[in-house]
Amino acid sequence: MLNMDAKDIKILAELDRNARQSNNQLGKKIKLSKEVVKYRIDKMIKEGIIIRFHTVIDYFKLGIIKYKLYLRLNADKNKIEEIANYFFRHKNTEWVVTCSGRWDLIAGFLVHNVNEFDDEIMATMNKYSRYIQEKAVTTTLYLAHHTREFLKNKDKESEKLVYHTSKDKKEKIEQVDEDLLRVIANNARMSVVDIAGKLKRTPRLIQYHLKELEKKGIILAYKVHLNPKPMNRIFCKAIIYLANINNEKLEEFIRYASSLKGAIWPQKVMGNWDFELDFELENYDQFQIYISNLKEKFPEIIRNHDFCIVSKEYKLDLYVNCYPQFE
Repeated sequence: MLNMDAKDIKILAELDRNARQSNNQLGKKIKLSKEVVKYRIDKMIKEGIIIRFHTVIDYFKLGIIKYKLYLRLNADKNKIEEIANYFFRHKNTEWVVTCSGRWDLIAGFLVHNVNEFDDEIMATMNKYSRYIQEKAVTTTLYLAHHTREFLKNKDKESEKLVYHTSKDKKEKIEQVDEDLLRVIANNARMSVVDIAGKLKRTPRLIQYHLKELEKKGIILAYKVHLNPKPMNRIFCKAIIYLANINNEKLEEFIRYASSLKGAIWPQKVMGNWDFELDFELENYDQFQIYISNLKEKFPEIIRNHDFCIVSKEYKLDLYVNCYPQFE
């Protein structure tokens, strides 16, 4: 990995467990001064290893639905860049990437109902239909955020599994909560004092609402967003079509697929296919081995599969209409 030693890995592991830990708290755990911790974090940000610190928000509890639009394009690289930037600037997009493999571009949307998403599809088709060869749509039903294998603490029995589903109980929040979520989504390490300044509220009020959002399970975790490329990894997405499935077999499949080394975002979806498994792996050969093993272990339920390898990530906002990362 690029200019990373054991201390850096320990810092990243702690940030992935709770990115709101102070440099002083991190230093005590890793046996470094808070100044050295700050220097190392700043260095990993400068080298592009750390992209940002984000908050995992259970938007399902707030009545928000996640759809993903997959596009196969007949366009040159400049037009693909233009289309990707169109989705990047869109206020309702959560994730935007270009890829190789089955699809050329993926755009995730966070909306409140299917009609709202249909409006987005129609706007896209009206603007770019001549370049779109094929499209597919999925709705996310279950999404887990796994700890990366190289960050796992081998001394602990298990890592906390952070996940949310479309079945989660709906919660009502106040406007101050909405404003707070929009700020902290891409600024998980931002101090209560600085958040209060942005929102023109008192630090005491912000601290109270932050704790309430955590207690209600609307804020699930504070994590570090890493760039796989400087760590000599590629981002691969397995797209899996299932058949002859029942709840028992599905749970067994999800447990096994989620346990694979390098798996970071297992997702049960409804749409053109049934399951998506995101990996950060050392190379494409490793990805192929995992897919082969999956097909051998579950031949009776895996009907087909596709794959994508992410070329460029334009956007990852884990909450609708959130603020960008503040300097």
